[in-house]
Amino acid sequence: MLILDAPQVQVIVGENAVPISQLPKVWQDIAVGEAGVGLANPQTYVEMAQLFQYKLEQGDVDLFNERPELAHLKPAFRELFGLLARETLEFYGQDFKVERYPDFEAVLRELESKGADYSNEVKVARIGLELFNEFDYELPASFYQVHLAPIDRDSVFEERALRFDPRDIEHKRSWDAVLHAGKVFAVQMKIQSIASKYGFTYQHGCGCESHLSSIDQSLGVFDYELNTEKRGRWIRSFIWTAWYEYAFFPIVPNTRYLV
Repeated sequence: MLILDAPQVQVIVGENAVPISQLPKVWQDIAVGEAGVGLANPQTYVEMAQLFQYKLEQGDVDLFNERPELAHLKPAFRELFGLLARETLEFYGQDFKVERYPDFEAVLRELESKGADYSNEVKVARIGLELFNEFDYELPASFYQVHLAPIDRDSVFEERALRFDPRDIEHKRSWDAVLHAGKVFAVQMKIQSIASKYGFTYQHGCGCESHLSSIDQSLGVFDYELNTEKRGRWIRSFIWTAWYEYAFFPIVPNTRYLV
C-alpha cells in the first residue's frame, strides 16, 4: 500500500484514511462531542470510520493490491463501494446515539407485569440487560435490538428467514450485520455464556435463511470472560466486521433454495 502525503489523506496507524471533514456529518459531530453518543472513547470509532471510508472509496483492498491486472475495474469498485461505505457509516453513526438504545429496565418491567406466561420473554430481556451491562455503548443499538427481537415473536423459539420474512424487512441489513459479526468469536462466546445462564443459546445460520437470533434451549451453563488486555481489539474487530457486513449485504447472492 502506498502511503500518500496529500491534503485530502490522513495517515492512521501507518494506513491512509480520509480526514474527518470527509466523513458523514454525524461522524464529524461524534468527533467533536456533539452527537449524543455514549462512547467512552469516540476517537477510536472515528479513526475506524476514517479508515473504513478510505479503503472502500479508494479501492484499497487485497483484490486490487494483489491483482494489478484488475486495475481497470477499480473505478467502478470505488464508485459502488464508496457509496456503500457512506451508507454504512451514516447508519452506524446514528445507531450509536443513546436515543436509539432500548430501555432495558422498562422492557423488563413490562414483561414481568404480564405474569408467568411471559417467563421466557423475561429471560430474553434479562439477557439483553446483561449484555448491555457487559458492553454498554461500545456496541451499537442494533446489537441489542437483535438480541431482544425474540420477545416480539409468537414464541421466543420462532425462527425467521431474515432476508425473506416481510416482518423483519426493515431490520434485515443491520441485524444480519450484527449476527455475522459474531464470527469475532470472543464476543460470541460472551453472548452465549450470558444466554446459557437462562437456559438458552442464540442461533444464526450464515446461509441466506439466516435465523434471526432464534433461541434454543441450552443443556448447560458455562462462564466466559473477555480477556481484559484483548477486549479493545475484539470490540474493534466486531465493529469493523459489522460495518463491512452491512456494506456488502445488498450484493451478497441469496436464494430461497437454502431455506
